[in-house]
Amino acid sequence: MAEVAVAGAGEAVLRPARWLIVGEWRAQPVRVAVAVLAIAVGVALGFAVHLVNTAALASFGNAVRTVSGRADLQIAARSPAGFGEALYPRVARVAGVAAVSPVVELAATVGQVRRPGQGGGAATGRLTLVGIDPLRALGVTPGLVGVPAAGGPGRAAGFDLESAFLSPAALRATGARVGGNIVVAAGGRSRRLRVAGRLAGAGERAVAVTDIATAQWRFGRLGRLTRLDVRLADGADRDAVAARLAALLPADAALASAAAEAERSDALSRAYRLNLGMLAMVALLTGGFLVFSAQSLAVARRRPQFALLRVLGLRQAALSRLVLGEGLVLGVLGAALGLALGHGVATGVVRLVGGDLGGGYFGGARPVLEFPPLAATVFAGVGIGVALLASLLPAREAARARPAVALKAGAEGEPMAPPRLLPGLALLAAGGVAAL
Repeated sequence: MAEVAVAGAGEAVLRPARWLIVGEWRAQPVRVAVAVLAIAVGVALGFAVHLVNTAALASFGNAVRTVSGRADLQIAARSPAGFGEALYPRVARVAGVAAVSPVVELAATVGQVRRPGQGGGAATGRLTLVGIDPLRALGVTPGLVGVPAAGGPGRAAGFDLESAFLSPAALRATGARVGGNIVVAAGGRSRRLRVAGRLAGAGERAVAVTDIATAQWRFGRLGRLTRLDVRLADGADRDAVAARLAALLPADAALASAAAEAERSDALSRAYRLNLGMLAMVALLTGGFLVFSAQSLAVARRRPQFALLRVLGLRQAALSRLVLGEGLVLGVLGAALGLALGHGVATGVVRLVGGDLGGGYFGGARPVLEFPPLAATVFAGVGIGVALLASLLPAREAARARPAVALKAGAEGEPMAPPRLLPGLALLAAGGVAAL
């Protein structure tokens, strides 16, 4: 009966304890908001970095697979100058090679040609200009062969020296339409081309595909190639064919697998992805410190009230759980806000500068973002965990305080005394100078 009475008294004391928590939040809304926002910023940065990295790598991988098509090996130039096209027939004659597709790639800018009297300035954008031999590409990289517009000149448009096929991303970047004209600038030269159709297989990369003769003749690349896409014959020994090809290569060309480009871009972008991840970690730890500060100050302010609750029958464990519950609520609010902010930030970053933050690692790809439930749960859990960890020490301090001492006015300092701003501002200024 005594235990039941104590339990009932404890439950009765919990009600004013909860009122005390709510009253503190109403009295100090800015402090609570700062703690929640700090957790939210950490979760948002981490979640946004994860979304951008995952979507960008997946989009670029799909684009590389589309561009590589059924190629088993690639012979790529070591520099933007390319290598001599005389290598092409020699590679085609190697035993075990079924098909070879020559490719010329150029970094280009493109603008839509405005008709006389048409308002608005010319929309411009960056893209990759790819020159192919359509007949050869059909057997190796069919994703690079454009789809002519309905009612157009048909497949022969692929041989038209004044036409190009644009990917959906390139069409969006320039505002051009199928059947219209664009001005492509690459290699120090510019040329007006007609948009003959869409390039459906380029993923989210901004790509314009034209006949290889156009890329070489119109843009100063006569006699030069950027790469050769090689498809092996059925049953051919990959290593043996690769060895024979390597023996033919000049100094300005290198042999690689079709997946080497994706691996190279992943390696190039690893440093910036790691830096962004560390930035998110620092922000989350800063949020945890702010939660710790807010909880410590709140416990100090409410020490006499907590002592009174202890005298009225509230146990140490219950008081500790009460403070931890307050930290849990802060963490849940911060995590929920952080997930929403993170998804919004990631969407804005991808639309403005792309998945590589404008670094050029992913070839202008604009990845499509999704909301992964598992990743969201993990980042929310991390944010809540940091908030709980930051509340652990204040909870122990509140539970271990001696009620008789805490009830004496001034026995353990003046929690209500105004804070001393000068030392804090001095430390903040010193930190800013050190960061420079």
